[in-house]
Amino acid sequence: MSGIRRAVRFSFRLLLHERSRLVASIGGVTFALLLMLLQIGFRNALLDSALQLLRQVDADILVINKEKDPFLARNNMHKERLYQALSVQGVETASPLWIALLQWKNLDKETLHPIRVIGFRPDMPTFLIDAVREDAPKLKRIGTALLDARSRDSYGDLPDGIAQINRREIEIVGSFPLGTDFEVDGSLLVSDETFFELTRQSPKWIEIALLKLVPGTEPGPVLEELARILPGDVRAFTKAQLIDRDLAYWRTGTPISVILLVGVALGFAVGVVICYQILYTEVLDHLAEFATLKAMGYGDRYIQWVVISESVLLSVLGFVPSIVLGSAMLSLLGWSSGLPAGLTLADGANVGALALSMCTLAGLLALRKVRSLEPAELF
Repeated sequence: MSGIRRAVRFSFRLLLHERSRLVASIGGVTFALLLMLLQIGFRNALLDSALQLLRQVDADILVINKEKDPFLARNNMHKERLYQALSVQGVETASPLWIALLQWKNLDKETLHPIRVIGFRPDMPTFLIDAVREDAPKLKRIGTALLDARSRDSYGDLPDGIAQINRREIEIVGSFPLGTDFEVDGSLLVSDETFFELTRQSPKWIEIALLKLVPGTEPGPVLEELARILPGDVRAFTKAQLIDRDLAYWRTGTPISVILLVGVALGFAVGVVICYQILYTEVLDHLAEFATLKAMGYGDRYIQWVVISESVLLSVLGFVPSIVLGSAMLSLLGWSSGLPAGLTLADGANVGALALSMCTLAGLLALRKVRSLEPAELF
């Protein structure tokens, strides 16, 4: 153990011997880790933004078209399914939800931008968002809407609270916090009657049925009964099941998620190359010192501990600034785009493990030069 401590102290002194090189080395490791952190942050933004609407609906069970994959995909079902679900014992309320992608006209720049319009019955508890619950009664008047306060500024200012959707004027009477996603820059909440006015959609078709259960009712038997009585064109899920299903879809079933994972792998590969070059150069520049250690009787194991200790120290010294820079850059991205980009503690732990693995692997590769070292060749 004392030999390991000596090796760690010696490796630290080797790194500090040339401060400018140490700074450059830390910068290289930080760059590689920053690449990985940003890819992970982008992927988190994809997953969280895709699920933020689903997480905010007030429902124990959701009935959707069986072809609806993921939740934000637009696949209607007949409204009769809502009443069939309501007839099941244990279901207290069933409320419909409509979703459409319409065109918002920026009245300042005379440009069109897609916006997600969500229709619901204002008299039904549909969302968990406090602002929506408070302002829902205002939507009973046809032609009114609530605008997502986290929408991007591409929609422009709203003079007198008047907006234009699909060439129809609509009054903005409040706002609610939700956020953008990779499909649209914002959302609009309207009543069912206003939704039909904007879309010309038939009221007999709905997007989702939101079921609230009688307090104390277990969802398992209700799901079994729904599966028995509902036709094969729809499926029922608990909210947690649907979130898990959508997470699996966005993690593995979309090209962008796979691309971001490949980006993490590439960042790791780049980091190994950078660390290898740093450590290999470090070994070459200190061959005389390592040869002296061998001549003094220190074995290969001690020298291996020196190089591995350098690797670990580099990973730690590069990890700290990468976390700070990555968090700051993702916060800036979230502020400018409205996407929920950020890092979790688990992300930090995973990248820390990757940093340690990356630098250790590079150190093992650089050790090949030391293993073949003969003191007689240098003295």
